[in-house]
This record gives sequence, C-alpha cells and structure tokens, in this order.
Amino acid sequence: MDFIARWRNRELAADDLLLLSGLALVCGVLSSLTMTGMIELLYWFSSSLLPSHSENYEELSPMVRFSLPVAACAVLTLIWMFTPARYLKVGIPYVVERLNYHQGNLPVLNAVLQFLGALIGLLGGLSIGKEGPAVHIGATFGSQLAQRFRLSYLGVDTLIACGVAGAIAAAFQTPLAGVLFAYEVIFHEYRLRLVLPVLLSAIVATAISQLILGRIEIFELETVFLPLYQLDVLAAYAVLALSIIVSSGLFYQVQRLLWRLGYLPLTLRFMFVGVLTGCAGLYLPQVMGSGYDTLNGLLSGEVILTSLIVLVLAKVLLTSISIGLGIPGGMIGPTFVIGGMLGAQVAFWFDTEIPATAELALFVLLGMAGMMATAFQAPLTAIVAMVEMTHTSVTIAPAILVIVISCTVVRLLFNQDSIFVERMNDLGLVSEWSPVQRLLRQHDVRSVANKVELFPELLQLERVRDLASSMIDYVVIQKDGEHFIVSVSEMVEKLKGLDLGPQPWLMEDQGRQAMDVLCAVSSTQVSAVDASLSLAELLSWLHRHEQHQVLVSFAQQQELWLVTSRQLDQMLMKG
Repeated sequence: MDFIARWRNRELAADDLLLLSGLALVCGVLSSLTMTGMIELLYWFSSSLLPSHSENYEELSPMVRFSLPVAACAVLTLIWMFTPARYLKVGIPYVVERLNYHQGNLPVLNAVLQFLGALIGLLGGLSIGKEGPAVHIGATFGSQLAQRFRLSYLGVDTLIACGVAGAIAAAFQTPLAGVLFAYEVIFHEYRLRLVLPVLLSAIVATAISQLILGRIEIFELETVFLPLYQLDVLAAYAVLALSIIVSSGLFYQVQRLLWRLGYLPLTLRFMFVGVLTGCAGLYLPQVMGSGYDTLNGLLSGEVILTSLIVLVLAKVLLTSISIGLGIPGGMIGPTFVIGGMLGAQVAFWFDTEIPATAELALFVLLGMAGMMATAFQAPLTAIVAMVEMTHTSVTIAPAILVIVISCTVVRLLFNQDSIFVERMNDLGLVSEWSPVQRLLRQHDVRSVANKVELFPELLQLERVRDLASSMIDYVVIQKDGEHFIVSVSEMVEKLKGLDLGPQPWLMEDQGRQAMDVLCAVSSTQVSAVDASLSLAELLSWLHRHEQHQVLVSFAQQQELWLVTSRQLDQMLMKG
C-alpha cells in the first residue's frame, strides 16, 4: 500500500513510521514557532521595561520592582476569574492526567490560557520558568494532530512525546534533553519502538529556534578545567550533593503544604504571590524572573554583594510558593538557577587545586544538573541538558557522582519522587501505568483483534457458499441496530440440510433464495464500541460488563474488529 493510500486510510496507519514522522515534523514546527514567539515577546516587552538587558531588575526603582509582580498577579487573577473552571487546569501534571485518564486529549483553550498566563507572569518578574508552559503547549499540538488523524493510542502517545520534546528543544535548543525529558518526566519509561519521530521533532524544533533566535548562549563558559578527584574535590562534591538534597527537599515540602490551600480564594492566593514577589524584589531583585543573569554574572567574574545562600533560600521559597499557589509557570529554569548558585557557593567554600575560574564553572554546572535531576528524578535529562546548554562534556563524570548521591538519598531516605509525580499523588491520580496497562498501551487494537465482515440478517445462498471457501471463521449479523456473532462453519453445515428438502430458515431476498441466518444457526449478541478506546480500556470494559468479547468499530473505514478476552490474555502472557 503506497503512502497516499495509507494517508487516506489513516486508521490503518496509526503506528506507521512514515506517517508518524510526517506528523512529528509538523509538531516540531508548530511547537518551535510557538516557543520562539513566546521568547521573542518576552524579550521585546522586557527590553522595553528593563534597562540594559531583559533581566536587569536590579536597575529598576524599588517602587517599580514592587509594582510589577503585583500588577501581573492582578491581571492573572482577572483572567482566571472570568475563565470557565474546566480551562484552568494547566502544566505538566495536567498533561500527565489527560494522558492517563483521557486518552491524551488535551483541549486547545487550556494551552492558550497556559501561554497567556506564563507570558504575563514572566513579564511581571515572577520566579517561574517557561518550561512547564512549553511542555503543555507542545503536548497539546501533538494531541490535536493525533486526534485529527484519528491515530491509535500508541500514535497519540508518540505525537504527545514529539510535542513535549519539540517544545523543550525549542525553548533551550537542547534536542536530546527534550527527548529524554518526554520519556523520563512525562512517560516514566524509555520507549525505543517509536523514538525516531520524537528525535525528528526535537531536531526540527531546535533548527527553527536557532534560525529565528540565533544560537542561545544561556551560559557563556570560556573554559572548564578537567575535574580532579583528590580528597578535597571529592569532599566538595559531597557537600554539593548534601546542599542539593536539602534544597530539593525544601522545594518539595513547601509546595506540598501549599497544595492543601487550594480551597482558598483565587484572588487571595495570586495576590499573595504578587505582594511576596514584590517585597522580595525590594531587597533581592536577583531572585526576580528566571535568574539566569545572576549565574552569568557569577561566571563572568562579577561581584554579588548578597550572600548566595540567602539568594538560594529566597529563590527556593519564592518559586515553590508561586507554583504551589497555582501560578501558571514552569520549574525547570528556576531549579537550574538554584542549583547553579548552590554550586557557586560550594566553590567559594573550598580552596582546591583547580584554578578559581574553572572551579566556579565546574561547580555551577554540577549544581545545575544535580538540582534538576533530584527535583524531577530525571538524571539523564539533567546531564544531557547540561552538556547541550554549555557545549562541554568534561563535567559528565562528576555530575553522575553528584546526581547518584542526591537522587538516591532523596528517594530512599525521604521517599520523595519527582515533584510532578508527588503532585499527581496528592490529587489522588495515578502518574504511571501498571506493567499490564503499559503493555496494553503499547499495542494497537488490530494487533490482537480479528477483522469480521458485517452482513444483513437475510443472506443469499450464493454468499453463504462464498464464505465456505474463504478464510473467515465468524461473521457479524446486524439486526435492529444490534450485532450478533455467528459461525461460518455452522452456516455452511445448514446448507447441507437443503438436500433433505425445504428448511424453515429458507427465505426469499430480491427474487433469490436466502438464509435467515439468526433463525438457522445459534448466535451470540455482542456489543460494539468506538475505536478510540485503548486496549487497556477495552479490557476494563470487558470486565466491567462481564463480557468475553466486544466489537470495535472503525467508523471511517466502516470496519469491525472482534476483540476477545482470550486474545488479550494470550498477549499479556507473551509479554
């Protein structure tokens, strides 16, 4: 079957690599254009408000630093108050919820609200990032494309991963980190079966981002000294890991406490964030916005008069309070900055044989990777993002050491998972599938079903004889909108009764002899469901209705496929 035929018969191509690659390309383009547009808008508005550069809140007057976040939260409050409640759910936990409970169906209006909310919050200097919005928007593009082309659940998962990877890749120009983020944070597993479309989406998104924005140099590192493994350096690694453990624990615990305050009025929660950010901006303007300028200043040798520990504590509290009270923003950027400042502080504490400039750059990178990996339990994403953002790989080995220590301690001693998983658990939702559900999600309905033909109740004898020479075992008879399964072999056997004389099931149809199939042979009534259901949902439907088989209707192709509980059990046994 050629590509045009597959395109027209889209449901048959649900897991077709060529079709998925084409849609991944579209998804990468849309995700990148949206994110680059958001970045350009942020840069344009910020440059018109802030002197020198887009994060120079330090040069604003105290009154403006206080008023800016308050005004942003006031605007967010008005938008949220006049928006229907079903559109107010945004962010990564919402994406996972829709993926697990709603077949990956992500409404467009939620993504639009996410875009506007993040844009307003970032313009107002709130301590949030653009990564959560990027994931939500990219996933929505993938979801909408999958629905428009009526893909199977496997195709929906793949295109959502394409959207997530494309959005992260466009935001940071880190294609591999975008792919790993989709699998580690959203799906909680590595999927190699259809990774090629996801890689394609990330590469295309990165290329478009670089074409429009130029090469993003978030961290300008002139040199990084080859890491040493002497005792004092190892001790510094241990102190950094301990600092990351404490910071990530505080980052999560503050949010966990604030999740319980969701019953408070929206105005109170949002305006509290605005006033708190404004007050922090009066004394610590470095914590406003993403904070990347502070790290760049440290790396370029600028003197920061405020204690880094104070800045870290303020950034942790301000970001966790903002996100915990419902501000629509991301957390990846702030965690990078928090980890980088922790690394810089550890570098100042220890006097090793590494040159001062190289030592500072080394520990900033280690802190960034360690904090992100620990907060989101995404070690590979953190390492790859660090390499792609800084264009150096010499820190990989010590980064692995710091990440293993911090992630292991947080998971084993404090029983703390990814902050997104913890949020899902707090809402009483499942963040990842069981092994059985995961296996079912990885297969299309047709891979375990048998295609059946649909016939009327009166079937001409010539058609029955034709069935005898076919490879079909069962057919479906439709009567009064209901479906019945009958055996072809029984129908053929009944034909032999004509040798003995007329039979009670013998009828006339359009001047020809016909068989009243439901009168002639035994039949089993079977229900029909829409093809949008996944295998996991079909299995649940069978158990709930105490049925052993069900017809899956592919309306566009006018096809019926029979799924039995025995077929599902055999597939699960094979693994």
